[in-house]
Amino acid sequence: MNRSAYIKQQRGAYTVEFAFAIGIFLLLLFAVIEIGRLFYTWSALNLVTQRGARVAAVCPVNDALIAQIAVFGSNESEVSTIIPGVTSDNVALAYYDENGAPSTAYEDITYVNVSITNYTHKLLIPVFFSDNLARDILAPTFSTTLPVESLGYNPSAENRVCFA
Repeated sequence: MNRSAYIKQQRGAYTVEFAFAIGIFLLLLFAVIEIGRLFYTWSALNLVTQRGARVAAVCPVNDALIAQIAVFGSNESEVSTIIPGVTSDNVALAYYDENGAPSTAYEDITYVNVSITNYTHKLLIPVFFSDNLARDILAPTFSTTLPVESLGYNPSAENRVCFA
């Protein structure tokens, strides 16, 4: 067999090898992108709890604005503008006295706790999963606890207001 016939015969093998290599490369690339999205979402959920706790420390107990501000909601909406699928319904507020017992009396509240619960992260690339495998990842509960500040109290105002 001469050299030119051998090269023509091998040309198809290169194409098959390239197809396998590019398939594995794209699989790894999309996996890295999806893991990056997951880390971003986890970090943003942690930020939401921190922001919510800071706002809850200066707003009246169970004020509706706390959850809306925490999730970076717009003025008209309680849906997050930075994390798809997060709403104010995912935000849980809790108030505790100095011993860590739940409390709702303004004079007894020492700590405020904001948690994100029941958030499901949706994978954008479900091609890698069969129908039998889960395409959604239930996020762990993210929580932040801070000492209270004013809880909306302003000596010059008649009632408590949210300063956020």
